[in-house]
Amino acid sequence: MYIDNQIKRVRVTWTEIVIHTYVRVSRSKWTIQMNYACGAEMFLENQPDDLIQCLILGAYNSNKAIECEQFQVAADAERRTPPPTGWRELQDLLMWGD
Repeated sequence: MYIDNQIKRVRVTWTEIVIHTYVRVSRSKWTIQMNYACGAEMFLENQPDDLIQCLILGAYNSNKAIECEQFQVAADAERRTPPPTGWRELQDLLMWGD
């Protein structure tokens, strides 16, 4: 399963000190850029769609701020109960709203 091809970049604020930015580099591969408050950064190249889907699902279910071209979810946004358990269910919520 692929993340919608229109999504090219997703940013997740995991904590005040760690921000992940997921950047699409091909149809199914991504680079993860991790920025830390101290100024350090780290890159993980050629990560699969499945990993990015898991990270976005985890961020959503952990009430983290998420933003990209197609949607934005604030950290304090109301989340659905029960939480989504898979990418398809989450994608429908993010792309079209509750």
